[in-house]
Amino acid sequence: MKRKQRKQRKHLKKKNHQTYKEKPAQDNSEFQDTFKINQALRTENYSLLREIGRETGFISDAIRRRVWPFLLHCTDIDQDKVIEGSLDVPHKDEEQVNLDIIRSFNSFPKNLEEKDKGKLQKQLKNVIVHVLRSYPSLHYYQGFHDICSVFILLFDEMYMTMEPVLKQLTILDTIIRLEDLELYDFITEAGVLPYYCLSWVITWCSHDLDDLDKITRLFDLFLSSNPFMVIYFAAAVVLLRRDQVLALPCDTSTIHSFLTKLPKDIDVDSLCQAACELEEKYSVFEIQSQSTIALDQVSAINRFERDWLPLTSLQGMNDTIEDHIIPILQDKGERKPIELVSTASNKQHVHQSKSILQKLQQLNKKDAFLYTLLTVGAGVSLVAMLMSNSDLVRYVYIVT
Repeated sequence: MKRKQRKQRKHLKKKNHQTYKEKPAQDNSEFQDTFKINQALRTENYSLLREIGRETGFISDAIRRRVWPFLLHCTDIDQDKVIEGSLDVPHKDEEQVNLDIIRSFNSFPKNLEEKDKGKLQKQLKNVIVHVLRSYPSLHYYQGFHDICSVFILLFDEMYMTMEPVLKQLTILDTIIRLEDLELYDFITEAGVLPYYCLSWVITWCSHDLDDLDKITRLFDLFLSSNPFMVIYFAAAVVLLRRDQVLALPCDTSTIHSFLTKLPKDIDVDSLCQAACELEEKYSVFEIQSQSTIALDQVSAINRFERDWLPLTSLQGMNDTIEDHIIPILQDKGERKPIELVSTASNKQHVHQSKSILQKLQQLNKKDAFLYTLLTVGAGVSLVAMLMSNSDLVRYVYIVT
C-alpha cells in the first residue's frame, strides 16, 4: 500500500513539474510570485516582503522557512543571543507548561501517530523551557504552546498581567461599533463581552483552526504586520458573520457560544484582506482614540513603527532587545498610557468602553479558572519567535 502511495506521489510530482515547466513564465502566477519573493530576499527588501505577506502570503512552507527568519532578523546563527537568565535555573511557570504539552498536537497535523506526537511534544517542551529559562522576566501563558507548535512543524526543533489583552478586546468592540452599529447594539444588548475571541488573539488562531495551511497563511499576515493586526482580523471575522448573529435569539449564552467557534471553513485570504482594510481605515492610534482606551506607551502596538519597522539587521534587533525590550520587561514601575485625541464622536462612547473594560477586569479578578477554559493565563503577548534548523536562534518578545 505504501509503495503504491509513493508511486502515485512520484507520478503527481512529475506531472506537476512538467506542467510548471511547459507553462510560460509570464502566464505562471506561482512562478512570478516565487520570483518576486526571491528578488525581495536578495535585495533585502523588508517592505516588499511584508506587503506580500499581507496581500497573498508566502505560497508554501518551503518559502516560509526562508522568509519568516528574514522578517524576524533570525538568519545569522553565529550571532550571540541576548540572554538574561540561565538555562540551568527552572522557570516558575514550567509546571503549567507540562500540563499544556500533554494537550498539544491533537488538532494538527492530521492522523498523527502516538510515537510521532510524543516526539513533537518533547521538542515543544524543549523550546518553551529554553525560552522561559533564557528570559525569566517573561511569563508563560496558556496558548503560547499553540503558536510554538506551528513553528516546530515548519522548522523542526528550535532552541505579568492580562490588562493589555483586556484593553485590546475592548478596542475590538469599538471597531465593530464603527463598522456595524446594528450588530454592535445587538451584541451589547445580549450582554456578550468580547471574551469570545480571546483564544484567537493570544494564539493567532492556531488553537481554534486545525488546517495548517490556513494557520500559516494567517502567520504570514501577522508576522508582516503590526501586532494589533490580530484584533483587526478578529473584528473581520465577527463582521463577516453579522447576518448569522442577528438571526440568533438575543441571549448571552447563545451568542457567546456562537461567536466563540471560529468556523473551520473560513476563507482566510478574504479575511486577511478585510483585516488589512480595517487597519487602513482605522489606524492603531485612531482606533485607541475612538474607543477611549489607551494602550501603554511601551506597547509593541504603539512602538511598532519606531522599534520594529526600522530594523534591517540582526544586530539592530539585538540592540533593540537589549536596550529597550528587556529594560521594559524588568521595569517594575507603573506604565503610562499614550495620550488620546478627544473628539465629539468618541466622548459619547467613553462610558460604554470603560464599562466593557471594567466588566472584563472584574471577570479577570473573579474567576481565574475561566482562563484555563479559555486557554489563557497571566503574561505578556507574543509578537514573534523563530527557529532555524535544530537550534533556537532568536525570538522576539514585545510587550503589549
